[in-house]
Amino acid sequence: MRKIVIIACMLTLSVTSIAQQDKHLTMWNENAAQINPAAAGAMDEDLRFLTNFRLQWLPLNGEGFRTNTFTFDAKMFKNKTSGSHLGVGFNFTNDQTGDNRMTSNLFSVPISYTIGLDKQSFMSLGIAPGFYSQTLGTGNQTWNNQWDGSAFNATYATGEEGNFQNSVSALDIGAGIQYEYKFDANSHIKVGASVNHITQPDMGYTSLESTIYRNANFYISGTKFNPERRFGFSPQALVSLYGPNANVLLGTYFDHELFESSQRTDYVQRSFISYGFFYRWKDALAVSLSYKFLGFKLGVSYDLNISTLNTATRSMGGLEFFLKYSMMADKSAYIHDRKLFRWRGGRGRL
Repeated sequence: MRKIVIIACMLTLSVTSIAQQDKHLTMWNENAAQINPAAAGAMDEDLRFLTNFRLQWLPLNGEGFRTNTFTFDAKMFKNKTSGSHLGVGFNFTNDQTGDNRMTSNLFSVPISYTIGLDKQSFMSLGIAPGFYSQTLGTGNQTWNNQWDGSAFNATYATGEEGNFQNSVSALDIGAGIQYEYKFDANSHIKVGASVNHITQPDMGYTSLESTIYRNANFYISGTKFNPERRFGFSPQALVSLYGPNANVLLGTYFDHELFESSQRTDYVQRSFISYGFFYRWKDALAVSLSYKFLGFKLGVSYDLNISTLNTATRSMGGLEFFLKYSMMADKSAYIHDRKLFRWRGGRGRL
């Protein structure tokens, strides 16, 4: 039984480490700094907060997967001529899985620097030192010594005292690169790559070594918006490699600009409603809906499982929510391009 439990823990680890859960976030592009430190601060706004909550595979026997993330990043020391700037942030992810109540926590501090190659091209490099920990609950586990001949008796001693530790932790680090090209104020494209768990921390619960696989991510995303029609689309693709596992997520959002939010200042923040359709390779179909207003953005997505697991999950993949707030601290720096605001005296741009 002990071997079965250890094998189960290792299998659970392979799908519940932060890298694996990151690439299972359907709305990952709302803040790519969660998977690529080079994306920290690489935005039009000056400050950004995001929290995300995901429930996955709830119909499975026992507990499903639960993932919570919180991200903050900011732009600092911007050169208004070149657009070069420093980006700093903070990432926290909490993940809990199954009856074993395996809990993973990751704290990291992404630091990036964006270089303005010209007025349209920007290259960002980033690194994210962090701390990774895992804890395994013991309440629902059973062991050989607890078998009384007809059933497992939780009052019996496990016999595993001293052989098994319930909590492990280690330093962790990630790094990445991102390139952005702005065709105009309404259209851009981003290409990024990152590697997480570079140090491959040992998360073994016994004396046997159990290192986490390195996680490589490659993505491309962009936006094409027509201000005359107040309509655009934002395609995106993410490829994540995690040891022997691979995950590919493809899809696009469709963006509709609504009425302007406020007329109380010379800058009028814009409102959008977006809906998207996505396909996770050999795993799930997903739909997403979001609403942006007054610097806030709310979103929800739902995954419909289409893999061989759909019998056990009754085709229910995952339900995901996010709340984001973005703020421009120095609006005067954006008078010339007006990416986020409409100028009340004119037509303005996205």
